[in-house]
Amino acid sequence: MKNEKLVSIAMCTYNGEKFLKEQLDSILAQSYKNIELIITDDCSTDRTINILDQYQKSDSRIKLFQNEKNLGFTKNFEKAISLCSGDFIALSDQDDIWKLNKIEKFVEEIGINILIYSDATLIDHMSKEIGKELIRNANNLCKGHCNRAFLLNNFVSGNTLMFNKSLTKYILPIPEKISYHDIWIAFVSSTYGTITYTDESMTYYRRYPEQVTHSEKVRHKSFIKKQRYKKQELIERYQIRANDLESFLSLAILKNKETVNIIENLIWQFRNHTHIYFNKKLYSLLKKYDTDIFESMKKENRNKFIRRYSIGLKLRILAFFKI
Repeated sequence: MKNEKLVSIAMCTYNGEKFLKEQLDSILAQSYKNIELIITDDCSTDRTINILDQYQKSDSRIKLFQNEKNLGFTKNFEKAISLCSGDFIALSDQDDIWKLNKIEKFVEEIGINILIYSDATLIDHMSKEIGKELIRNANNLCKGHCNRAFLLNNFVSGNTLMFNKSLTKYILPIPEKISYHDIWIAFVSSTYGTITYTDESMTYYRRYPEQVTHSEKVRHKSFIKKQRYKKQELIERYQIRANDLESFLSLAILKNKETVNIIENLIWQFRNHTHIYFNKKLYSLLKKYDTDIFESMKKENRNKFIRRYSIGLKLRILAFFKI
């Protein structure tokens, strides 16, 4: 224990009584024992605090902080990260389950990298495996200096990562415009240093109807699969992506001129070309850098994503049906 580095686990809770105990049990039973569990509760109104109080009394590694006002998902994680004192920081949702050797595996394999992550095995509300993984069913995992791969897509889920504490000075504060904290952390870490991943999925990621992040992904499914984006909804989506890119551009350590040029071009395209039927310049830009920008995409999916981000196909269909 004396030679083991301290690993802080930043957990955010909000009305999580239904699945919280399973997650707490899996964290406290980790094979790697030198951990602290930092929990920031975002004004829960159910039995979450009662559960956390009980666990805190039985395990001194738990440190509970209750917000005076609701901060929201991203800012609550920002607070939790800021309170961590470990050499490494791992993030935790309130409704997943960790494999018991997750932290041990991460500490062993992070090496000189600034961040390590894994895929996650999907489970349902009964904690039964669905038979799919979160990322690898559709995408590939990437490692190294690969920040361009996060410009339009994210394959590092916040609940599956651990990073060196030195990264906090670059990721905090999390920009107000950023859509999700995990894509910000992934982009910054793969800009500042290198990232890596474990071959084995180390988290059981729970999906159920009322889950916030799952609802977002359902809402963002493709137009062709029974969901027709109205033009305004499509425009709003591109504005969200432009906000993320503007946040990336704010990084002081982002010195690669070619990457900066790509980001600036993407921002300009998303801000100014969302009303036309086919965006030839955006299509050409994405085709030119498809190997880098779509590095996590399987080859057969790359052209589909390029067409999606060049807007043309969807807006042609929308115009045809006068939606």
